Amino acid sequence: MLLAFAALGHGMEPRLLDHPVIISIAQRVRKTPAQVLLAWAVQRGTAFLTTSVTPARIQENFELSTLSEDSMQEIRDEVATRLRFNIVVETGVPGFIPRGR
Repeated sequence: MLLAFAALGHGMEPRLLDHPVIISIAQRVRKTPAQVLLAWAVQRGTAFLTTSVTPARIQENFELSTLSEDSMQEIRDEVATRLRFNIVVETGVPGFIPRGR
């Protein structure tokens, strides 16, 4: 099972929360971009950790809805950042990629 430690990108660029496809889907399903991304992760079987100190955002993370197969396919086809934040593949040693790399 894949575990996402920074499921919403942890402020890194490109920002998935600002991706036009994610925003469009969020508007269609009346959810936030974060909720769309977390629902996508759940539906594809990814475990994830999120953090927030804002009570409203913490509650929002629990209010996910199932995305349609069309939305799931749209994300697979159009959102392709292909970023990996863990360099274990490159080095064989678990760890996070330093900023600026």
